[in-house]
Amino acid sequence: MPKTASSQVAWALITEGVVSARIEAHRLKHLINRALKLVEESDHAEHLHQIAGDLIQAAPQRLEMLEMDLDRSSLALAKMGETFLEARLPLSDKNQVEEAVAPAFGGGGAHRYSSRDRLAMDRLVVRFLSAQLAQLRRT
Repeated sequence: MPKTASSQVAWALITEGVVSARIEAHRLKHLINRALKLVEESDHAEHLHQIAGDLIQAAPQRLEMLEMDLDRSSLALAKMGETFLEARLPLSDKNQVEEAVAPAFGGGGAHRYSSRDRLAMDRLVVRFLSAQLAQLRRT
Protein backbone atom coordinates (compact mmCIF):
# COMPACT_ATOMS: atom_id res chain seq x y z
CA MET A 1 0.00 0.00 0.00
CA PRO A 2 2.69 2.60 0.83
CA LYS A 3 4.30 1.90 -2.54
CA THR A 4 1.04 2.78 -4.33
CA ALA A 5 0.58 5.98 -2.35
CA SER A 6 4.17 6.94 -3.02
CA SER A 7 3.78 6.37 -6.77
CA GLN A 8 0.57 8.43 -6.77
CA VAL A 9 2.38 11.36 -5.19
CA ALA A 10 5.32 10.96 -7.57
CA TRP A 11 2.97 10.90 -10.55
CA ALA A 12 1.19 14.05 -9.31
CA LEU A 13 4.48 15.90 -8.76
CA ILE A 14 5.82 14.94 -12.18
CA THR A 15 2.53 16.00 -13.76
CA GLU A 16 2.67 19.34 -11.97
CA GLY A 17 6.24 19.89 -13.19
CA VAL A 18 5.38 19.09 -16.81
CA VAL A 19 2.29 21.34 -16.69
CA SER A 20 4.27 24.22 -15.17
CA ALA A 21 7.01 23.80 -17.77
CA ARG A 22 4.41 23.77 -20.58
CA ILE A 23 2.91 27.02 -19.31
CA GLU A 24 6.35 28.63 -19.15
CA ALA A 25 7.12 27.40 -22.67
CA HIS A 26 3.89 29.01 -23.86
CA ARG A 27 4.89 32.30 -22.20
CA LEU A 28 8.35 32.04 -23.70
CA LYS A 29 6.81 31.51 -27.13
CA HIS A 30 4.95 34.81 -26.80
CA LEU A 31 8.17 36.59 -25.82
CA ILE A 32 10.09 35.09 -28.74
CA ASN A 33 7.31 35.99 -31.18
CA ARG A 34 7.31 39.55 -29.85
CA ALA A 35 11.10 39.77 -30.21
CA LEU A 36 10.93 38.42 -33.77
CA LYS A 37 8.29 40.99 -34.65
CA LEU A 38 10.45 43.78 -33.22
CA VAL A 39 13.44 42.56 -35.21
CA GLU A 40 11.46 42.43 -38.45
CA GLU A 41 9.93 45.88 -37.89
CA SER A 42 13.28 47.41 -37.00
CA ASP A 43 15.13 49.73 -39.35
CA HIS A 44 18.17 47.59 -38.52
CA ALA A 45 16.62 44.20 -39.28
CA GLU A 46 19.27 43.32 -41.84
CA HIS A 47 22.08 44.16 -39.41
CA LEU A 48 20.39 42.19 -36.62
CA HIS A 49 20.14 39.16 -38.92
CA GLN A 50 23.82 39.51 -39.82
CA ILE A 51 25.01 39.55 -36.21
CA ALA A 52 22.40 37.29 -34.58
CA GLY A 53 20.70 35.42 -37.41
CA ASP A 54 21.55 32.04 -35.91
CA LEU A 55 19.85 33.03 -32.65
CA ILE A 56 16.86 34.55 -34.41
CA GLN A 57 16.27 31.30 -36.30
CA ALA A 58 17.30 28.80 -33.63
CA ALA A 59 15.23 30.08 -30.69
CA PRO A 60 11.79 29.36 -32.23
CA GLN A 61 12.97 25.97 -33.52
CA ARG A 62 14.34 24.94 -30.12
CA LEU A 63 11.18 26.11 -28.41
CA GLU A 64 9.07 24.06 -30.82
CA MET A 65 11.13 20.97 -29.96
CA LEU A 66 10.70 21.71 -26.25
CA GLU A 67 6.93 22.07 -26.65
CA MET A 68 6.77 18.75 -28.48
CA ASP A 69 8.72 17.03 -25.68
CA LEU A 70 6.43 18.54 -23.05
CA ASP A 71 3.31 17.58 -25.00
CA ARG A 72 4.59 14.02 -25.35
CA SER A 73 5.28 13.88 -21.60
CA SER A 74 1.85 15.35 -20.84
CA LEU A 75 0.17 12.73 -22.98
CA ALA A 76 2.09 9.92 -21.29
CA LEU A 77 1.21 11.25 -17.84
CA ALA A 78 -2.44 11.72 -18.81
CA LYS A 79 -2.65 8.12 -20.01
CA MET A 80 -0.98 6.88 -16.83
CA GLY A 81 -3.30 9.05 -14.75
CA GLU A 82 -6.37 7.85 -16.60
CA THR A 83 -5.77 4.31 -15.40
CA PHE A 84 -5.15 5.43 -11.84
CA LEU A 85 -8.15 7.77 -11.70
CA GLU A 86 -10.55 5.35 -13.38
CA ALA A 87 -9.74 2.82 -10.68
CA ARG A 88 -10.10 5.41 -7.94
CA LEU A 89 -13.16 7.43 -8.94
CA PRO A 90 -16.72 6.24 -8.35
CA LEU A 91 -18.91 5.62 -11.40
CA SER A 92 -20.89 8.84 -10.82
CA ASP A 93 -17.69 10.92 -11.04
CA LYS A 94 -16.56 9.07 -14.18
CA ASN A 95 -19.95 9.77 -15.78
CA GLN A 96 -19.75 13.43 -14.78
CA VAL A 97 -16.34 13.76 -16.42
CA GLU A 98 -17.52 11.92 -19.54
CA GLU A 99 -20.59 14.15 -19.84
CA ALA A 100 -18.50 17.29 -19.40
CA VAL A 101 -15.76 16.27 -21.82
CA ALA A 102 -17.80 14.62 -24.59
CA PRO A 103 -19.67 17.75 -25.79
CA ALA A 104 -16.47 19.79 -25.72
CA PHE A 105 -14.76 17.38 -28.11
CA GLY A 106 -17.48 16.48 -30.56
CA GLY A 107 -19.65 14.09 -28.58
CA GLY A 108 -19.46 10.37 -28.15
CA GLY A 109 -17.23 8.28 -25.97
CA ALA A 110 -13.46 8.49 -25.71
CA HIS A 111 -13.09 5.76 -28.35
CA ARG A 112 -14.62 8.09 -30.97
CA TYR A 113 -12.10 10.89 -30.53
CA SER A 114 -9.41 11.57 -33.09
CA SER A 115 -5.82 11.52 -31.87
CA ARG A 116 -5.82 15.33 -32.02
CA ASP A 117 -8.98 15.54 -29.89
CA ARG A 118 -7.57 12.96 -27.52
CA LEU A 119 -4.37 15.01 -27.11
CA ALA A 120 -6.44 18.09 -26.31
CA MET A 121 -8.50 16.09 -23.83
CA ASP A 122 -5.34 14.71 -22.24
CA ARG A 123 -4.02 18.26 -21.83
CA LEU A 124 -7.28 19.24 -20.17
CA VAL A 125 -6.97 16.32 -17.77
CA VAL A 126 -3.41 17.34 -16.90
CA ARG A 127 -4.50 20.95 -16.23
CA PHE A 128 -7.40 19.72 -14.09
CA LEU A 129 -5.17 17.41 -12.08
CA SER A 130 -2.57 20.12 -11.63
CA ALA A 131 -5.24 22.49 -10.31
CA GLN A 132 -6.47 19.79 -7.94
CA LEU A 133 -2.93 19.20 -6.69
CA ALA A 134 -2.41 22.93 -6.13
CA GLN A 135 -5.69 23.08 -4.22
CA LEU A 136 -4.64 20.15 -2.04
CA ARG A 137 -1.37 21.88 -1.24
CA ARG A 138 -3.21 25.01 -0.11
CA THR A 139 -5.35 23.06 2.37
